[in-house]
Amino acid sequence: MSARKFWIMAVMVVAVGALASVPLFAQSADPIKVGSVLRLSAGAEDGIPARRGVELAVEEINKAGGINGRPLQVIFEDEKDSPTNAVNAVQKLINVDKVVALIGPITSGATLAAAPSANEAKIIMITPTATSPKVSGAGAYIYRGCSRIDKQAEALTDYIAKNYKPKTVGVLYSNEPYGKGCNDLFGQYFEKLGIKVVATESFMRGAKDFKAQLTKLKAANPDILFIPGYYQETAPAASQARQLGMNQRIIGVYGDIAPIYIELAGKAAEGHLVASEYHEEYDTPKNKAFKEAYYKLVQSIANEPVNIMFAALTYDATHMIAEGMKKYGPTPDGIKKYLDEVKDFDGVTGKLSFNEEHDVMKGDVALFEVVDGKYVRVK
Repeated sequence: MSARKFWIMAVMVVAVGALASVPLFAQSADPIKVGSVLRLSAGAEDGIPARRGVELAVEEINKAGGINGRPLQVIFEDEKDSPTNAVNAVQKLINVDKVVALIGPITSGATLAAAPSANEAKIIMITPTATSPKVSGAGAYIYRGCSRIDKQAEALTDYIAKNYKPKTVGVLYSNEPYGKGCNDLFGQYFEKLGIKVVATESFMRGAKDFKAQLTKLKAANPDILFIPGYYQETAPAASQARQLGMNQRIIGVYGDIAPIYIELAGKAAEGHLVASEYHEEYDTPKNKAFKEAYYKLVQSIANEPVNIMFAALTYDATHMIAEGMKKYGPTPDGIKKYLDEVKDFDGVTGKLSFNEEHDVMKGDVALFEVVDGKYVRVK
């Protein structure tokens, strides 16, 4: 072998060795982009935990080699509790950022407003927490990762009727779309089960004093109290009810399902009944690892809102999108094919599938009661 050929071969060996030592993503094509529209300003107490769920999933996916060697990149947008803003965010992610899938929006109003844009563009959208029945069948590319609010209402009121046997209920609701919707829907189910709504009062977001409304409810002497809204108001409302000598069991909704509700309500949280999409003690290796990773992350961030249910829902949605891309390619139709055929996906919120209307299926709605300062599953 001539000296010249020897040196050429030597250089090629070194070059191949150097290439092999380069991280996988440095050799791969551009990142695959996914968009996520969440409540990152107004409603950030839910939206930031939802963002953490996406981030944890993406970190795991990329550490494991990404999508067949390509890294996954998520671009976040703020829905700002505005359907119009959610539409603009979704259109920007589709048309400018060229995402292949969307996680979010969170609220029903934003989801319903933005769904036509995603569906027309044939881009997968999975809303983790929009509970409106109108989301069912909203489009061929629209999916829901949580149970519908009417299914939650039915499960909660049925459990209450069978186990507590109340004849009357008093309602104190948050005077915004979510609270008003819950008041109307749950009221129908209460009446259907023979539980009469004997008094109804409302409060505004940001309220701190609920004693005037509670005094009126106390005069009606209901057997139970229903306080739908968000924990910033519902927790102090529960505490003030106890201060006024109201000892009725308190029923809540999604806005309460966070450890901080128990912290803020104190002893008044005991017996609090609520539906949830996530059980921290769900005994699977995947959930144990997720729970450990989530709490490790949030404990490292100052003033971080903690709501593991919202994180769990977006974590599952992100992983399902990734699995679809791995199996059928990083395209909306590849993801759709996977979501339409998947059965019992191993999620941290349960064994997941989707029905014909693209609502998630994972068994009955889970109900939790606060016992000794912790949420304990009762159904």
